[in-house]
Amino acid sequence: MRMGVLGGTFDPIHFGHLAAAEAAIECADLDEVVFVPTGKPPHRPRAVATDEQRLEMCRLATTDEPRFAISDVELEREGPSYTLDTLLALRGANPHAEMFLILGWDAASLFRSWHRPAEVLALARVIVVSRPGRGSPTEEQVEAAGIGPGRAVLCSHPTPAVSASEIRRAIAAGQPVMEMVPEAVAAYIARHHLYRVNQAVG
Repeated sequence: MRMGVLGGTFDPIHFGHLAAAEAAIECADLDEVVFVPTGKPPHRPRAVATDEQRLEMCRLATTDEPRFAISDVELEREGPSYTLDTLLALRGANPHAEMFLILGWDAASLFRSWHRPAEVLALARVIVVSRPGRGSPTEEQVEAAGIGPGRAVLCSHPTPAVSASEIRRAIAAGQPVMEMVPEAVAAYIARHHLYRVNQAVG
């Protein structure tokens, strides 16, 4: 089985995340993409929504796509959420899977600064998905970022120009977000009154 791993804060999950997963499936002929909500990311502030809320929004967004799965491995683990630990846990649960790490070019361009990047590459090839406004990276740029030859799959499929921070700001301003998130996720956000406080939407 060819398994893609897509990590993120998912605060909230949106059409950009889903499009990146679909692009990765096409570019690398994946059988499955596992969405992994971050627990305690070492380089980002904590999420606005709770772990349980982010996990449930991921479930709601992916329930109709049989090739999408959800893992709470980072939410259940203590300490900082390093991608290496996540891949090791998923490899332990799926010992026969060929693993691929799905990254937008914005994240992939910083790969060299990650925690033990060589060990990450030993576990999984990296699918580098183009991001709106960043263009498509060249093989030379990807290698310069620390992703060596043969370990990258360049995926230039277009994805929507939408971000979670943009969604949170829109909700705080009372604006509709139906064009940015699945209907079930929008309903969940409304039902739980998420992201309505301006101080908590950055």
